[in-house]
Amino acid sequence: MPLDTVLCLDTSGSMAGRGMRELKKAVREFILGIQETASKHNLRENVGVVEFGAKTRIVQPLTNNYRAVLRAVENLNAGGSTPMFEGLMEALKEVLQNGGVLVLSGQKKMTPRVILMTDGHPDDKENVLKAALSFGPAGWQAVGLPHPIPIACVGCGGDVDGDLLQAVAKLTNGMYVQGDIGQLSEFFRRQVLLIRFAAQFSHDMRQLRDLMVLRQFLAQMGESVDEDELVGLKTLLLAMLLCAADDDSDDEELDNMPPLGSRVRRGRDWKWGNQDGQGPGTVVRHKSDGILVVEWDHETSTNYKYRFGAEGARDVRVVDEPRVVGVSGRIMPGCRVVRGRDWASRYGDQDGGRGSVGSVYKVMPEKEYNVHVRWPNKHKNVYKYEPPNIKEIQMEEHMVMGTAAALAALSLAGSRAGSGGSPGSSRPSSGRTSTGTPARRRQEPSDDKSCSVM
Repeated sequence: MPLDTVLCLDTSGSMAGRGMRELKKAVREFILGIQETASKHNLRENVGVVEFGAKTRIVQPLTNNYRAVLRAVENLNAGGSTPMFEGLMEALKEVLQNGGVLVLSGQKKMTPRVILMTDGHPDDKENVLKAALSFGPAGWQAVGLPHPIPIACVGCGGDVDGDLLQAVAKLTNGMYVQGDIGQLSEFFRRQVLLIRFAAQFSHDMRQLRDLMVLRQFLAQMGESVDEDELVGLKTLLLAMLLCAADDDSDDEELDNMPPLGSRVRRGRDWKWGNQDGQGPGTVVRHKSDGILVVEWDHETSTNYKYRFGAEGARDVRVVDEPRVVGVSGRIMPGCRVVRGRDWASRYGDQDGGRGSVGSVYKVMPEKEYNVHVRWPNKHKNVYKYEPPNIKEIQMEEHMVMGTAAALAALSLAGSRAGSGGSPGSSRPSSGRTSTGTPARRRQEPSDDKSCSVM
């Protein structure tokens, strides 16, 4: 399902001449940008057009036939007053009849949006606010919308009712910018780039919420955006993302805690019996300050929470023991991974660059994008791993038992153990195995059988 955008355009008499020329130019550039997004980012967008002026009507229903959209806009003529309320109600009708929800690659869903452009004062200000309420969180259910629809407002010229448009944006969790009619193309271009930003970071809600990341992205695209518009773009995007309120809450990291994906063993204050199977586990969540959640290697069906600073205790300690898996190559929490053969170009160097090694902290087999990874640069994302077909990431070769590298390492370790080391070697032992992981120390289980199960 493509993204749906309804353009609600002021074609009143005040738009005659330069106003209509700039409007048509802006829409042409908007359509070109959408086409580029579809070809380069595999994200399609339907566009519908509503005009309000001498005529108030749906000029073009939602479609990805961009030639039809351009023809409809080229045939617009300026005249009449500014019936903005009626225009918004036509936009609402189009969304109700033909609007849908876009599902991004990271399973995040995006609502349609309305882009409202005007250069003047509406005929009926009070009703415009009522129309805005119908789109927003306070009224969407009453009019039959499946979810709120944000409105991005752009006011052109000195005669625009900025206070009204600001109120419309606030009531719908949208955005408002004001400028000269000649800046209209810039506004529409940034609307295109906002959707590309959503597509690029669709797997990482933290990035989508980060104002600095959005600023850097726009700067890379050649856009210098003032603070007010930047905040507006972020507000609009989060309103379009249906999952923004509760997505990825388990992925938040707290200060003074081992990073997600860290490997741990029972620590100095352990009192949980044989809960750990006397083996290592992986930090999969920060529950609260001083409390973390661990998945033990020997038991993946249940996660347990432990103190790491709470009550002045540390039930677990961090170790350097990457998880080693069988010949099946099944990725599990605690595995170390690198970018794979199908690493998507949109990821860029978010892993810190080729050769960086990340830690898996969550695997969700039922999802299309199923492996959550934390990289050394603190960036986290979820990737598609469906061997043998798709491998956006892959395990370090020596972490798969049975590979040539692992067998060679085991063979070398065995020969050294039999010979007592290389002749003439005076290098002290590092306490590590030949695969680079620390030697495990046997620990006696505690007699305390109490547990804290997630």
